[in-house]
Amino acid sequence: MSSLTNRYGSPKRGLSKRTRLMLIIGALGLSMVAAFYLAMANHSSVQFSDNSFEVLSNTQSTAIVDITKNAEDTVQCEVRAMNESYAIVGWKTLIVGPSEGKGSTTQRHNVNLRTEALATTVGIEECRVLKVS
Repeated sequence: MSSLTNRYGSPKRGLSKRTRLMLIIGALGLSMVAAFYLAMANHSSVQFSDNSFEVLSNTQSTAIVDITKNAEDTVQCEVRAMNESYAIVGWKTLIVGPSEGKGSTTQRHNVNLRTEALATTVGIEECRVLKVS
């Protein structure tokens, strides 16, 4: 054994149990803080849902959508019409401004879209709160 020690040096000491425990606790605490931050950063104050849609012709469709937002917010929603191949054949941007009251309000909107071809589905793609400066 002493010839190995002379040749390669003495074996390195590992981390003590206390040091390992402190590193594990620190890593768990850091991951919990990161998870909380990500959960709060992705929280949106606007919710939306498709209520119904109607295809009127090859060039016209309508969608009835519900948008829930804070009364003082202005939101921008993208409404799209797609054909049977899931290609977008119509698109409209809907801006919903502030409304009366306080807190969260749900509003129903009837959106008319012009389409390039026969649509098979119409609905909201996304909504986001606009920053008003």
